[in-house]
Amino acid sequence: MQAFQERAGHANVPYGHVEDGEQLGVWLGTQRTRYKARGLSEAERKVSALSDEDVERLEALGVMWDVLTEQWERMFGLLQAFQEREGHANVPYGHVEDGEQLGVWLGTQRTRYKARGLSEGARAERGGA
Repeated sequence: MQAFQERAGHANVPYGHVEDGEQLGVWLGTQRTRYKARGLSEAERKVSALSDEDVERLEALGVMWDVLTEQWERMFGLLQAFQEREGHANVPYGHVEDGEQLGVWLGTQRTRYKARGLSEGARAERGGA
């Protein structure tokens, strides 16, 4: 893990990444699952919880426990910067901000919002549930 972090400059190991014959990405995914288990009761846990020492060691390398939330927050910050600079948040689809495809990301957020709204409407038509 440390060798990957030193070489790549980050600790976000892709899930399918293999390092020296070891499935490092899968291993990190397991550590994230064990980290989340720390907030569960013994009865709810399906895996053993990660120890405080292991949490500290992985955090020292820069491991993010909830990558999707971290990525979403980064993109939202870029959207805020765009809005402050341009005076609006209507990002063109092909727009790239700080090396990130902000326009594509915003389009995806709009699609997800619409899909969620439609699915909620469909549930209401069926009687609630």
